[in-house]
Amino acid sequence: MSAESAGERSRRGAVSLEFGLVVPLFVAIVSAIFVGGIRIYQTQQYAAMAKFLVRKAIVHGQNAEKLGPWGPTTITGAVGDGTPVGSLMAFKFNNNQPMAVYYRLTWPDGGNNGLLGHRVSVTVASWNLSGGATSTPSTSTGSGGGLLGYTSSVTMSIAH
Repeated sequence: MSAESAGERSRRGAVSLEFGLVVPLFVAIVSAIFVGGIRIYQTQQYAAMAKFLVRKAIVHGQNAEKLGPWGPTTITGAVGDGTPVGSLMAFKFNNNQPMAVYYRLTWPDGGNNGLLGHRVSVTVASWNLSGGATSTPSTSTGSGGGLLGYTSSVTMSIAH
């Protein structure tokens, strides 16, 4: 056995060791970037849903009248649940298909009068906001959304 063949074997062993250490780290970093990107995208989608719904609740225009009276009682439901609000959300965000995204509209000031400064608050989340556990997605805890839960809340003043 010559000195060169021992050196080549040693170098091959070093390359294998470096490969074994670097590749898992590289895969972990790429996976974290991918999962983080999905998380940012999903958070943006929930924020868009909350903003859309609060705008529909605060403006009593032609489109809002088609949905019937809104507030000042709390309204909860799921996207695509067959209610006017759920159907509107499904039409806007999911091709009229139901999905495990829940909403809650509240009127924190107890009224629906923009002249008195009343507000509407909307929360959109990936867990059931009405308190029921039957339709809670498996990725969430039902109370706080868990590690994979998403939520977005928006409060705006009512405009007439």
